[in-house]
Amino acid sequence: MNSLERSLQLGLVVSLVLLMLIFWWTASLASQLLANSFVYSRLESEADILAASIDYSEVSIGNPRLNTERLHPAYDKLSSGKYYLVHFRDSDDFVSRSAWEQPLAIPELAPGQKSKLSVEGKAQEPLLVWFGGFSKKGHEFSIAVAEDISPIQERLRIFQWYFAAIALLLLLALLAVQHVILRHSVRKLDAIRNDMNRLEHGQAVSLSEDVPSEVLPLVREFNRLLLRFDQRLRQSRNSVGNLAHSLKGPLNLLLRNTETSELSAEQRQASVEQNAERIRQLIESELKRARLAGRGAAGQIFDLDAELPMLVGLLEQEYSHKTFDVRWTLGAGVSLAYDRQDMLELIGNLVDNAVKWCNSVVLINVRHADGVLFDVEDDGPGCSPDEFSRLIERGVRLDESVSGHGLGLSIVKDIVDTYNGTLTFNQSSRLGGLRVSVFLPDEA
Repeated sequence: MNSLERSLQLGLVVSLVLLMLIFWWTASLASQLLANSFVYSRLESEADILAASIDYSEVSIGNPRLNTERLHPAYDKLSSGKYYLVHFRDSDDFVSRSAWEQPLAIPELAPGQKSKLSVEGKAQEPLLVWFGGFSKKGHEFSIAVAEDISPIQERLRIFQWYFAAIALLLLLALLAVQHVILRHSVRKLDAIRNDMNRLEHGQAVSLSEDVPSEVLPLVREFNRLLLRFDQRLRQSRNSVGNLAHSLKGPLNLLLRNTETSELSAEQRQASVEQNAERIRQLIESELKRARLAGRGAAGQIFDLDAELPMLVGLLEQEYSHKTFDVRWTLGAGVSLAYDRQDMLELIGNLVDNAVKWCNSVVLINVRHADGVLFDVEDDGPGCSPDEFSRLIERGVRLDESVSGHGLGLSIVKDIVDTYNGTLTFNQSSRLGGLRVSVFLPDEA
C-alpha cells in the first residue's frame, strides 16, 4: 500500500541518520584539526625557545652553543615522543637525545619561513613536525620540532566513541519525537476518511473543510464536484420526468384510439400516425439534447473557442432544412471556468431556440462584466412582454405548430439558478426578434 505516513517516516528517518552521521564526522574532524592546531602552536613556541637558547660567543670561535636548561626534560629521553633538530649551514647540527633513534629530515629554510608536516615515525607512530628558519648574529639556521600525537589521538578516539553514543541516543530521541509529531499530524486526515464513510452511508452531503491547509484545496474541489453531481442528478431526474410527462399524453391517446370503436379505420390510423410522429419528435429532441451535451467528463472546463463552432455545426445538421447564419463575438479575456456539460446544455439550448425561431440570422455575444454575460439574439417573430414570464415554464410552447416540447428555456433557467446567475428576456434592438441574456458571476 502506498502510505503517505510510511513514506514520510522513512524519508525523515533516512534524513536524520544521514545528518547525524555528517554531524559526527564533522565533529570528529573538527576535534582532530583543533588538536593538531594546538600541538603545532606548542611546537612553534618550543622552537622559539630553542632559537633563544642558541648562543654565539666569542670564545667559541663562531661555533654555536645550546643552553638546554630551558628545554623540556623529555628531549633528553630516548623515544620520548618529543624531538628537535637544529640544522646550521656553517657548523654541526644539534639533535635532541630523544631523536637519536628517530631520524628527522629538515629542509633549509630562509629566516622567517615556516612549514608544517605530518609524518610517521620509526615505529609508525604519527608525528607532527614544525619547521622554521631563523637568523642570529648573522648566522642562519633551521629548526625542526616534532611530537608524537599517539596519546592525543587515543583520547580523541575515546571522545569520538562517547560522542557517537550521545549522537545515537539523540537520534533515537529525535526519531521518537518525529514519529509522535508525524502521527499526530496525519491523524488530522482521519477526519476526511470519517467524512467519506459518512458520505458513503448517506449521513453527510459534503466533506468538512476543517482540515489542514495543504489538503483544503482538494477537499473544496471534491465538494464542488459533489455539488455538480447532485445538480446533474436533479437535472437528469427533471429531464426524465419531463420526457415521461411529454410521452404520457401521446401514449394515452394511442391506447384510447386502439380501444375505442367510435372512430373509423381511417380516422384511427391517422390518429395513430399523428401520435407516433409526436413521440418520434420528443425522442429526437432528447437525442439532439444529448448530442449537444457531448461526452465531456464531469468537472471538465468549457472551452468557448473549441466548443462554440462544434455546437453551431451540430445545429446546422439538425436544421439542414432551413438556411440561417450564426455569428458570434467573444470578448477579450473571456473564459468559462464552469462545468462543460452545464455550459453545453445552457448555450446549446439558447442557440437551439434562436435557430428554431430565426428567419436567417442568429447573433451570439459573450463578454466579461464582473462575470460572464451571454447575449443570444435572433431575427424571428419574437415575443410580447406579457409572454416573457411564460417562456421558462416547463412544457410551455407559445406556438404549437413548431416541433419541440417546451423544455429548453426551463432547463436554461435551472442551470442559471445553479450558478446563482440571472436570466432575462428582451426584444432585440438589432434584429427585432427575441434577445435572451444570461449573466453568470465569477464565483460560481
